[in-house]
Amino acid sequence: MTLLIKNCTIVNADGMQPDMDIMIREGRIAEINTNITERAGVEIDAKGLYAFPGFLDLHSHLRDPGLTHKEDIATGTRAAAAGGYTTVCCMPNTKPVIDSEKTVRYIIEKAEKEGFTDVLPVACITCGMQGGALTDFEKLRDAGAVAFSDDGLPVAGDEVILCAMEYSKKLGMLLMLHEEDLELRGQGVVHDGENARKAGLAGIPRAVEESMTARDIFYAEKLDAPIHICHVSTAGSVELVRRAKKRGVPVTCETGPHYYSITDEKIADRNPNAKVNPPLREMSDLLAIRQGIADGTIDAIATDHAPHSEQEKAQEMEAAPFGMIGFETAFALTVTNLLETGVISLEDIARLLSKRPNELLKREGGEIKKNAPADITLCDIQEKFVYNKEEIVSKAKNSPFLGMELKGRVNYTIRKGSITYDRQAH
Repeated sequence: MTLLIKNCTIVNADGMQPDMDIMIREGRIAEINTNITERAGVEIDAKGLYAFPGFLDLHSHLRDPGLTHKEDIATGTRAAAAGGYTTVCCMPNTKPVIDSEKTVRYIIEKAEKEGFTDVLPVACITCGMQGGALTDFEKLRDAGAVAFSDDGLPVAGDEVILCAMEYSKKLGMLLMLHEEDLELRGQGVVHDGENARKAGLAGIPRAVEESMTARDIFYAEKLDAPIHICHVSTAGSVELVRRAKKRGVPVTCETGPHYYSITDEKIADRNPNAKVNPPLREMSDLLAIRQGIADGTIDAIATDHAPHSEQEKAQEMEAAPFGMIGFETAFALTVTNLLETGVISLEDIARLLSKRPNELLKREGGEIKKNAPADITLCDIQEKFVYNKEEIVSKAKNSPFLGMELKGRVNYTIRKGSITYDRQAH
C-alpha cells in the first residue's frame, strides 16, 4: 500500500520543515519533498497539520492478561492510537505478572493480532513481583521483553536492587524503577499537604519517593549502572536527578502529563479519579517538573495510563485504586501546559514523546526521514476542545481532566504506513 501525506509541517527533535509531502511505501518513508506529484493508494491533505514521529509511551498499563475488565490489549492500543501513539510499553503488574517467557509471548502475539500499536512488554525485575529472587532477564529479553520493572512496587532489598543493576547493565537493558518507601507511605492515599488535611485524607510525604530515588542513584553511581526513574513527581526528585546527571551518573527519568498539568487541589472534593501514585503534588512541584522538562533533566513524557472500571473508582477515596487513564490526553496536556506556556518548543514535543523514548529502548524510530519506519502522528496544535466522557476510546473513563478545555488534537495516527486512527472516522 502507498500513502501520501500532502502539505504538512514535519517536526523532528532537531528541526522543522514546513509545506512538505511524505510518500510512504511498504511501511517505510520512501520520499520527503515539497511537491510530490506521484499518486498514492491513500492520500491525506494535511494542510495546517504538524507531522510528528509516532509517539512512544514508555510506561502504560494494558491490564492484559487477567484484568481485562479494566482494559485489554485491543481497547488499550486503540485508545493509544487515538492519542497519537504508535508504540506502547506495557507494565508487568498483570495477572499473572509478566515474569515468564510464556506471558511475554502471549502479549506480543495478542498485540500482533488485535493491537493498534506495537506493544513492547516490560518484564518483572523479581519473580512474582515479590521483591526477592530476580527473574531470568536473559530469557525474558530473548522472548521479547524490552525492559525490566516491578512497577507498582519498589525493589526494597538493597542486595536485590544491586544485583538487578549489575544484571541489566551486563545485558544493556533498561531498568525502570518505581521509587517508593512503602513503610514510610503507610496508609497514605494523596499528597501530604494542606489539601489532604482539608479533605481528611492520609498523606504521602515527598520523602516516600525521594528517599528511594536517592538510594538508587547512589547505587547506580557506585556501579556505573544505568537506571531509569519512573513517574517523577516531586521537586526534590527532579533535583536529585539533575545533580546526578551533572556528576555523570547514568540515570534517566520520565514524568507523566498530570504532574505538569494539575496539582493536589484536584483532591479537595475527594474525587477518586484524582487518586494516582505517586500522588498529585503542590504547585512548587509542578513548576519544578516543568523546569526539569525545559532543561533536559527529565528525558521523556510517559502517560502511566492506568485504567480502572467505573465501579472500582466509584468507591470512597481511601478504598479506590490508584491510577488515571492518560493515552488520549497526553498530547493535548503537553500542548496546553508546556507549549502554550513557553516551557518547550514543538521540536521538544518530538523529543519528549518520540525521539528520546526510542533512544532509551535503543530502537529504530523517533524521526521522520527517508527510509525510516512510517510511524507518524498528524496533529492540529491550534484546535481547542472540551474533553468529555463520550469521546473516550479507552474501556476505562477514570480521568481527572473530564470537562476541561484543552488545546491540541491528534487527527491521524499512522503506524508502519497504515492509518490506525482517523479522527474524522470517529
